[in-house]
Amino acid sequence: MALNYKLCTVFFGAILLLSACGGGGGGSSAGFIPVGNNQPSATNNLSAPKILTLSNRADLISGGDALVEIVPASESDSSTLKVKLNDQDISAAFATRQGGRYIGMVIGLKDGSNLITASAKDTAIASLSVINHVSGSPVIYGPQVTPWVCDAGATDLQCNRPISYKYLYKSTDAKKVGFIPFDPAEPPSDVATATTDSGARVPFVIRVETGAINRDYYNIAVLFDSAKSWSPWEPQSAWNKKVVVTHGAGAGTSYGQYGVITAANVLSERALSKGYAVMSTALNDNGHNVNIAVQAESMMMLKEHFIETYGEMLYVMGMGSSGGSIAQQWVANAYPGIYDGLIVGASFPDTGTPAVEIEDCGLMLRYFSDSKLWASGVAWSQVERNAAQGANGDTCTDWAHTPRNLGLDVPFGYTQIFDPSHHGLVYYSVPGLVSPTGFGGCDAPEGFTYQALSASSGIRCTFQDYMVGVMGRRGADGFANRPYANVGVQYGLKALNAGAISPAQFVDLNEKIGSHDIDFKYQVNRVQAAMPAAIASYQSGWINSAHGLSQVPIIDLRSPDTTGIHHQFRSWAMRARLDAAQGNHINQVIWFNTGKTMDQALDAMDIWLAAVRGDNTNSSLPRKVSANRPKDLVDLCGNKDATALSMEQCTGTADGSPRMAAGGPLNDDVLVCKLKPLSRTSYPIAFTDADWARLEVIFPNGVCDYSVAGDSQQPALKWPSYIGGDGKIVYGGAALPAVPGSRQ
Repeated sequence: MALNYKLCTVFFGAILLLSACGGGGGGSSAGFIPVGNNQPSATNNLSAPKILTLSNRADLISGGDALVEIVPASESDSSTLKVKLNDQDISAAFATRQGGRYIGMVIGLKDGSNLITASAKDTAIASLSVINHVSGSPVIYGPQVTPWVCDAGATDLQCNRPISYKYLYKSTDAKKVGFIPFDPAEPPSDVATATTDSGARVPFVIRVETGAINRDYYNIAVLFDSAKSWSPWEPQSAWNKKVVVTHGAGAGTSYGQYGVITAANVLSERALSKGYAVMSTALNDNGHNVNIAVQAESMMMLKEHFIETYGEMLYVMGMGSSGGSIAQQWVANAYPGIYDGLIVGASFPDTGTPAVEIEDCGLMLRYFSDSKLWASGVAWSQVERNAAQGANGDTCTDWAHTPRNLGLDVPFGYTQIFDPSHHGLVYYSVPGLVSPTGFGGCDAPEGFTYQALSASSGIRCTFQDYMVGVMGRRGADGFANRPYANVGVQYGLKALNAGAISPAQFVDLNEKIGSHDIDFKYQVNRVQAAMPAAIASYQSGWINSAHGLSQVPIIDLRSPDTTGIHHQFRSWAMRARLDAAQGNHINQVIWFNTGKTMDQALDAMDIWLAAVRGDNTNSSLPRKVSANRPKDLVDLCGNKDATALSMEQCTGTADGSPRMAAGGPLNDDVLVCKLKPLSRTSYPIAFTDADWARLEVIFPNGVCDYSVAGDSQQPALKWPSYIGGDGKIVYGGAALPAVPGSRQ
């Protein structure tokens, strides 16, 4: 049956729970459809007066306030300017700030449409329509994920809470490791000195701000002098006007707040000592929230809050590994302007393509681990299994038992992500290491979880159901459309052609690979993706086409790995996508097996972005990024220049996914392949007539043709929004301006 949703409030002790009564995965559709842009409505003449929202695009404002600049036509205009918000005079909020700019904090925006007007000498000179969204309500993605658990202390169902601050310091005493609580009223005598990248020497005291944005926690850390004020138009001098955004690892689906990682990740000693602000939001932790649209929404809202509180930044750099690389690369692709530079480690281009690998691996492991399934005369050594998987090691087992491989005795791994009834929580003895849901887990509240045998409703703990607003719903039962497909996939094809497995092994594997149904029960037949989900996978950026990445520099740090989930090929898969999308990969640098750190990458990225910002030519941003890459910032394999080397030449070995082992390209981005007729002459080996007859049954409509683009394969839309209905992109305008904040 289709699931209908209404909101109800339930209290469990001190926990506030917003639930969807009568179903799971949906929620209320608050907020407004983003329309318009950040341009003044008065004129397109660049020399004419205009009104600009500095903290966010004018159609995406949230929380009832915005940092606004009035750019007058002349000095005489600024002396007589009057500013109104919806016919209310707010001129007192504006003044000439540093640099002679006329800026004010506009508060009291009503929900929905607002009009800001400016007049000089009683003559209207400019106006701007501003769309304000309720604090905590959806701006890009809605209905919101429900149910959602608010921690104790929340003041409403959107988990809002008063902002809190704490002070920490670095000590001159080497025995005092890390950051130590600091009391501004009684400052200790052992405070160390930080030397910022501008040469300023200041006490190494930081302030950490904690609050809630978009129903979950954020943290912002900055060098801070409690004896001095800080305003968005006059920040304290220790801040270098640059921001680092840190990210958590993993991939998972959460249904409530989790701020431990967010708080820990902002305590980046090197970045803070150089004067960077460091910030993080829980919903941009891929291990806690794997929904690309909610990640982008939360990052956008955090940037807006930062600018309104601390001021405009020169540029924003992302930093994170594994799941932290996903959050950066897929958000930067589909929502350009949120990041200015990406520093990624153990990288993945997105969650979509490893999700395909995970499901392939689950099916392959089912077959490989049960010799009773093998035909008479067929046996599989570990080397042959690895060859069929496309890797030098048993990567599929690592996907299935990742926590165990990290020393945790739990019987699951990422292969649970398609199972609607799983939980799979992992708690670490070291707080802040990874989200409890980071290994594909789900923390849906007890009693709300879907069980296929006993209930037709409840929270379905799958990736696609967590993103139902992107993937849309099946008509028959209201479950999320599933993007996975394996029709036509010739598992182990490259190993067959290379002589690493026999024709009999190849036929038997492909005959018995099967698939899972929507409730994760094994079925003999293969499965085709729901086409709405396949289309949405590309349009949303769930599979990263890289078409939106040309305006961001990328530094990719990679360690050797051909046996675990962090395949080293992923960095080169991202490169292949860049080449396909933009004709080059000059905006991506790979450091393979160098021993270099994220801090070293931060220094290199800072130089690159400073050069881009200092480029005053009329070139486009992608051209500036390409033209201003430092000459000495090159690909490295160890300590050697690897500029002209392929993956195999750099790493010394081939590496790939099961789909690449089935003949897919290095891009590894084909979700639903186009089919071509099965042809005996296309194989370099001979099949027996009996084996060929079996292949004709396995592939009645043909096999994957990876020489052409996949079915529905396309670039991501720019700034897709999902307010208004499951699976319906209500706006995705390529011409929309980037979110303000980094003023290129």
